[in-house]
Amino acid sequence: MNKENPTVSVIIPSHNRSYSLRRALDALQSQTYPIELMEVTVVADNCIDDTLAMLQDYKAPFKLHVIEVTCRSAAIARNTGAAAATGELLLFLDDDIEAMPLLVESHARAHRERSGCAVMGSYPPKLQGGTRFFDVEVRSWWEEKFYQISQQTHRFSYTDLLSGNLSLDADLFASLGGFDSAFGNCGGEDYELGVRLLKAGVSFVVAPDAVGYHYEHETNNFDRSFRRARQEGRSDVLIGQRHPELRPILHVKDYETPYSLADKILTAIAFFWPAAVDLLAAGLRKSLDFLESVGMRTTWRWLRTKLRGYWYFRGVMDELKTRSAIASFMQGGAAREDLSDREIEIDLMEGWEAAEMSIDAARPDGIYLRYGSLTVGHVTPKVGIEPLRGVHLRPILASSVSDKLLAAIAVNGMPKNLNTAIEKPFIALENNYELAVK
Repeated sequence: MNKENPTVSVIIPSHNRSYSLRRALDALQSQTYPIELMEVTVVADNCIDDTLAMLQDYKAPFKLHVIEVTCRSAAIARNTGAAAATGELLLFLDDDIEAMPLLVESHARAHRERSGCAVMGSYPPKLQGGTRFFDVEVRSWWEEKFYQISQQTHRFSYTDLLSGNLSLDADLFASLGGFDSAFGNCGGEDYELGVRLLKAGVSFVVAPDAVGYHYEHETNNFDRSFRRARQEGRSDVLIGQRHPELRPILHVKDYETPYSLADKILTAIAFFWPAAVDLLAAGLRKSLDFLESVGMRTTWRWLRTKLRGYWYFRGVMDELKTRSAIASFMQGGAAREDLSDREIEIDLMEGWEAAEMSIDAARPDGIYLRYGSLTVGHVTPKVGIEPLRGVHLRPILASSVSDKLLAAIAVNGMPKNLNTAIEKPFIALENNYELAVK
């Protein structure tokens, strides 16, 4: 790969969204990245609107390729575009994202600085001032999501991989087999790829300037969100079938043994008479508009959460069919993947920086924390999440193990080699320590 300026293939799957696609292509004309190093491949998936006519007449300053497919699958469409791409980097972009001028350049820079990573850019929704409850919920969720994964101390999970603005080394993508085409039109293929990337030791990176604005939600609504919940139920089952160690953390477990009596009754009826419960859910859906009209936001949110949970469960039923199949699915996954050989022990008395260096060198899945001869905590291994990095340590010290660490400091004194520029996590510990000894 040309480490300075790699060639970039932008891959855009599209289905009957000619207007959005044109806006996405227009935005790519304004990129600061050298235009001669870019190519754009549009995979027109079963388009019956004017998409193909628009593309035929479109005048692009970059190489524009159009591939027609009939698969109704984002995974297959992306794989098709990747197979035809000639760039060293593959940049997957949704057709309803308007790329800001620095987007492609920022992806390329991130790969130059950290080769072999999966690089994501944010794509906050463009809601144009929407004030309906649903618009506010959507905007808040996406803003919080991108804020969290952009934090230096964030520990990435497979559910953080978002394919709407994602770049990967072309050879890496090919070696992993691309997106799993079995997910078809139910979605979730990006999460499943995230699992395989983490298993392969690939780091996730967020490029702060690789921003695009997401216009999908200009046509979004409750009904679409419930359809997506049903698709998520199906895709979680598929992920669990491919990666059994994840089954204990999937939401499918919530429906094996429902918590409340009402949920147990509803679940039982849904298995024997799903059409009736679907009608009930459709009727309750209409109540959301009334609740919003009278300003009952808390009740609205509660009911929407319940309805979304129901449609997720229906997706699980689509794949597993029976209660016994759900039970077998959950029992078929390991209680916890054995990651004990990926744990290390750290003596915090040697200082924070020494501990962080040890973590970065080992990249463990779990840590036994001690302070001298005293045990202060255990960061247990987790599945579906990246190995620990040094930057994860101080938030852990300032939260989950702070009480035991304070007690250990009171017995053994301050850590060695304490940097004079003490960061916030230690300031919090130091303040609590002073209060404790007064």
